[in-house]
Amino acid sequence: MMKSSTFTEEITRGAAILILSEERGRAPEHPLSQGLIGQWCADLGFPPKLRSFNREQFEQLRAVNSHYARGGSRRELIQKIGRNHGNN
Repeated sequence: MMKSSTFTEEITRGAAILILSEERGRAPEHPLSQGLIGQWCADLGFPPKLRSFNREQFEQLRAVNSHYARGGSRRELIQKIGRNHGNN
């Protein structure tokens, strides 16, 4: 029997920050800030003060990180999120 934990694995907030920081090219001693991640979570409509993220939430955070790394603006991101939520 397959373990269901494979599909429900969560990533702690601290681990998510380190992974996103590394993907952004930041040194471990200069990670993305908690406040920045909190803003991204709020923009994505996540519940406040999450201590961990499921895979879908983490992939959404990765997309936001990538958006900003490419020079995207918050206004563009909010518009994109609005369009995506409108298609559900």
